[in-house]
Amino acid sequence: MSSSNQYLLNRLPLGIVVLDTDDRVVSYSGEVAKIFGSTNMERAIGKTIQAIHPEHSRSKIEWLIAQARDDHSSEYASMLISVPDTILQLRMVRLSSGDGDAGFCLILYDITDLTSSPVDSESSRRSLVKIPISTHGRIALVGMDQVTLLRANGHYTDVCVDGNHHLCGIPLSELEARLDPNEYVRVHRSFIINMARAESIDRDHGQYFITMSGSCTHAIPVSRGHVARLKELLGV
Repeated sequence: MSSSNQYLLNRLPLGIVVLDTDDRVVSYSGEVAKIFGSTNMERAIGKTIQAIHPEHSRSKIEWLIAQARDDHSSEYASMLISVPDTILQLRMVRLSSGDGDAGFCLILYDITDLTSSPVDSESSRRSLVKIPISTHGRIALVGMDQVTLLRANGHYTDVCVDGNHHLCGIPLSELEARLDPNEYVRVHRSFIINMARAESIDRDHGQYFITMSGSCTHAIPVSRGHVARLKELLGV
């Protein structure tokens, strides 16, 4: 790892939440209180970590704990979540004592500054410049200019890079809110495309499709409501 990358990693805001063996919150660090709010975290003490998350996120947290608890999996499990204006990488580590398991340690890395930049000095909104993807058992950051298309996959997103599909733990709708709408365009409820990699638009039996250049050779369906704007952006 280069010294510059090591410097960036050392500067990442780091939060910690300690859980007991029943997944209940025991304690937390100041950085966690900054992210989720001091009052919310005070109320979380004694409650399960699943209970303090929105219902659509609970399955992710349960998976994270199950992976950390599994003797045959890695000694820690990792995943991504997105909260307003913040992107977090989570790691769950199982704790042990002389008498057996002692609970879990949830470690939160705030990777917002590594993945996005402020839109302007007067706005709190941030624009995504790198997208975090899961690849070969680790989280990698890929420049948005390398992405051909994004496809909805439940509460996750499939990311096509050089013909290969990777999983991002952030839903498509949340990614869309962080992207330039003139460069990364929603063409269908399930697809956002990189306009720089759009090759052609065709019509077949009343359905429009857009073809992407490079290794991602998928013909992407275009919803009727998006056709006019897409044609305008393509100049056709």
